Amino acid sequence: MTSTHEIAEQLGEALAAFVERRVADPDVARDLVQDVYERIHRREARLEELERVDAWVFRVARNVITDHYRRRGRSQERERPLLVEPTEDAPGDEAEVRQEVAAWLPSFVAQLPEPYREVLELTELQGLTQAQAAERLGLSVTAVKSRVRRGRAQLEKDLRGCCHIELDARGTVMDYAPRACPCCD
Repeated sequence: MTSTHEIAEQLGEALAAFVERRVADPDVARDLVQDVYERIHRREARLEELERVDAWVFRVARNVITDHYRRRGRSQERERPLLVEPTEDAPGDEAEVRQEVAAWLPSFVAQLPEPYREVLELTELQGLTQAQAAERLGLSVTAVKSRVRRGRAQLEKDLRGCCHIELDARGTVMDYAPRACPCCD
């Protein structure tokens, strides 16, 4: 693959599916795929130097998606938890990235203040429903839901303080880049 046209022929369907899984709006997803091709085309001279063009193309796609969400803003609260099970269906190294980030979560949860730590350990790490956690803790379901929501927000803040974390449209971890702290090494 040495040209944008060849990349489109060989990776076009996989690239479109990759973007569509991360962006809820199909029209936006198509626009982002075009942005990916535009970025690839601007760097077409570099294609000869790359060992794995396909990995580079998906890295460009991740960056385009990240840029899209940055432009859109982070004002919307995520309903889906950051604590998602790693999946094996991700192309490239995404499943590995999810497993790495998931491995850090127990230590980050353990550092949360008590009311949040307790409910996230029960609901996210042990797999109890919020109703089961409420019963075990002697709290109302509403109180547990509130603590889970606030705990997730604090957990996300702590994780983002440690690393730059890229999430897809559903809030699933796609990639990360460590900052200046050793917490995710």
